Amino acid sequence: MLTTLGVMAQKADVASLKEAELNRFKVMVAQDEAGLQAVLHDDLIYNHSNAATDTKTSYINSIVSKKTVYAAIESEELTPRLYGKMGIITGIATVKNQTKEGNFTFNHLRYTDVWIFEGKRWQMVSWQSTKLPN
Repeated sequence: MLTTLGVMAQKADVASLKEAELNRFKVMVAQDEAGLQAVLHDDLIYNHSNAATDTKTSYINSIVSKKTVYAAIESEELTPRLYGKMGIITGIATVKNQTKEGNFTFNHLRYTDVWIFEGKRWQMVSWQSTKLPN
């Protein structure tokens, strides 16, 4: 799948970190298991805005099984900072989820995520988000 190719052979710079983040949003929406495996670090801790926590395995399973369906993710603000081979991104995004009944819900989120550059690519190792008022 084309979206998976964007996560390989990157440089440890701010531009590639931002690209990795935007690609991660794409593979989440596409339910691209290989893309998710590549962009998420094995030690991932994903803290959702509702206080639920996932590991890499449980998070990917929730997307691939369609327990969680991301219909769209729009980045409103994305500020990457680089510290050697570690990157931190703070941002604001609107996440459109689809329920089992086919309805849509929207979450306006402020988030911080942490990335490490390992295996010639950026991998997200931590996510924490907070819901913003609509």
